[in-house]
Amino acid sequence: MLLVCAAVYLAATVWPSIGAQGADVLRGVVGDSAVAWLEGVVFQAQDTLLKVEFSMGAEPEAPWVVGSAAATPPSTITFGLPPFVLHTPTVKIVQEKTTTAGSPSPTATPIRWPPLSVPAMGVLEGEGEWTPYIITNQRETVAYRTFLQPDPDRPYAIAAIVAADLDKTRLHYVLGFEEPFFADEVDVERTGIIPKADKQPGILLAAFNGGFLTRHGLFGVMVDGKILVAMVEGLGTLAIHPDGRVRIGVWGGDITSLEGISTIRQNGPILIHDGKINPRTFEDSLESWGASLSGDMTTWRSAVGVSGDGRTLYYAAGWSLNMPALARALKTAGAYSAIQLDINHFWVLFTRFVFEPDGPNAIPLLDEMKENVDRYLYASSRDYFYLASKIP
Repeated sequence: MLLVCAAVYLAATVWPSIGAQGADVLRGVVGDSAVAWLEGVVFQAQDTLLKVEFSMGAEPEAPWVVGSAAATPPSTITFGLPPFVLHTPTVKIVQEKTTTAGSPSPTATPIRWPPLSVPAMGVLEGEGEWTPYIITNQRETVAYRTFLQPDPDRPYAIAAIVAADLDKTRLHYVLGFEEPFFADEVDVERTGIIPKADKQPGILLAAFNGGFLTRHGLFGVMVDGKILVAMVEGLGTLAIHPDGRVRIGVWGGDITSLEGISTIRQNGPILIHDGKINPRTFEDSLESWGASLSGDMTTWRSAVGVSGDGRTLYYAAGWSLNMPALARALKTAGAYSAIQLDINHFWVLFTRFVFEPDGPNAIPLLDEMKENVDRYLYASSRDYFYLASKIP
């Protein structure tokens, strides 16, 4: 058993794709519970190693540079894990903010776009500052990104967050050619490919991962008004309307009818509801979060949320995150409602697209999202979402 754990640990840290696909094979042999236990052992070992590294003087590194760079280039250590910076002396220049006569006074009118900076939750420079991330052909910034350190017990845990303007972009959902799985024959196309009409310069902007395997909770799915997997009462539900509106709520509570909805994806309990973190987020439960991994376990996690007015879409992802940390990051960033998406290193992926003369190039949100980063440009076995510009 020690050899098996060591092999899985090596695969999960050095070759995430092999680890992820190997876990799926093992589930078919020994069952979900056994694989969840094995993953728990591996992820606990990873977390313990990171704590040891941090206690020995390693410091977390921001996933990208914001503002003034450190005076001394850092030396990094990775061990097949997210990068950490060895203690090196740095010099920071801090400018004190002053108020001058004639400066605009604070206003009670909320500024929606670009999003206002959010409170830092850690100590990294640039944390909570939104920087331009996705820019259209019309030179409009339709998405910003920031990062947070949402876990006070794990300063090395990083959550990267993207905020997209739903007034200028539209969210789409693509079925994988294998997942979500539905036993009944339904007349629906499932190529796993972005439609050609949207896979064009000036239209296709970004894509990100979908949710859990169907067998981990029989989560409801509806595409083009056709029910593929029945809705489950009480689960967190993302709904897309024909006019492009996106809602996230509880099925049977906030969302009670399929009328006027074109697409639905459920994925476990709701994470943030009416601006509050769901208390179940703090439960160490396998059943609550997809019968895959307990909410208290740290691993790569992802989630999607919307603002209270439904005009801003949020995506969050990062490493060494448990459920409370993921929820805190999204809520702090501005999400009023949210659900968790897929977990584990290989499956968590957000890419933006830059079109070159020979076609689109996929650029990951985080450098650690380095395996098969162009998977959403081809036929995908699993479901995913993509963002397209409303104004080509």
